[in-house]
Amino acid sequence: SRGWELESSRTARIFLSSDGSTLYSLNYTVGTIEKLTYLGGDNYRKVSTIDTSIPLGTKTVRFTKINDQIASVHYISAAAQYENQDDPQSQYLGHKMVASIGILDLETMTLKPGYNNNIVINMDEELVAQGYNITRIDSPVLSGGKLYYGAATSKFNPSTGKNVATDKTFTLVVDYSNLSQTSVITTDKGRGATNGYRTPTQHVNEAGEILQMVSGGVNPTTSKNEVHILKIKDGQYVESFDFNFSCILGKESKSNGWFYAGNGIGYIPYEDLTQDLVQIGVNPQGEPSYSAPWKFARVDFNKGTVVDLIVPDNLWLTQYQNAPVRDGKLYIALSPVGTDGNVYIFDVNSESPNGTIGASITGTGADQYYIGIY
Repeated sequence: SRGWELESSRTARIFLSSDGSTLYSLNYTVGTIEKLTYLGGDNYRKVSTIDTSIPLGTKTVRFTKINDQIASVHYISAAAQYENQDDPQSQYLGHKMVASIGILDLETMTLKPGYNNNIVINMDEELVAQGYNITRIDSPVLSGGKLYYGAATSKFNPSTGKNVATDKTFTLVVDYSNLSQTSVITTDKGRGATNGYRTPTQHVNEAGEILQMVSGGVNPTTSKNEVHILKIKDGQYVESFDFNFSCILGKESKSNGWFYAGNGIGYIPYEDLTQDLVQIGVNPQGEPSYSAPWKFARVDFNKGTVVDLIVPDNLWLTQYQNAPVRDGKLYIALSPVGTDGNVYIFDVNSESPNGTIGASITGTGADQYYIGIY
């Protein structure tokens, strides 16, 4: 076989330096992050490794490159609190949310001073009393001296002891210079999660505003899934901005994240829920798992438009991580699971649904698929 195998007990979380010379990879569920230099072809050299699980107190940290100098290593937990903690039938007092956050210096591969594995997250008391709690954070961006973490949020029902889907959207805001200084912002404009899965959910535009995908939300009127892009400016949601991707596309859809190409242009992999579900594998319990086919679309926030791009059928892009933009072109590796495909190249400035079909890529295994170009 050809290629370089990254250390990974689960799907690796991979980031690349802007010049393509250095690669960073998190071994998820282990907590180690390795730094490799690219030597050409399929050759890499490991420069260093850091085990973040010890200072941050968990092996299931998540990892996001912020820029070429720093990355964020992060985790959050939420636990229900009761008047008598040993008695879940006693009065529910809301959830205690505790985050672990460290800033990784990518040059030295050491955590900067100030990392903290016991950051108690405070949220509006009324929301806490209603049972809202943040269960995951990921995909942070840095703007105006603040880190903005996308959040998966649930609403706890003390009568059943279970979480239910949220009807709001939340973001964790962290002071970059003092990680223990945090706040939580929320809006009713979206319903669902903003942390994503593998694909980035948030990007900072040229004005320093944050464009954030909300996924997993169901419109209460239509009972259909919708994907929204919201905007955060100066630490608050812009209530007048709501890019309803699914409505403009004209399809019920889901998505885990998106890519920003600059000047108001983005690209969104999405699950086309107007098509039939097909089995794409099995879950950890050995039960069949299903997905509708995935597609790829270009969005223009300035014009308020969506172009459904022409791509292969039967894609599964749930875990897709990286589609780079170089010299006005976006590159993405597309092939159905276990079969051959191609690199597709889309002109960022073109509204045509057609891209250029580039290099062929080989799918040799039953469960093999591509998760990015680096």
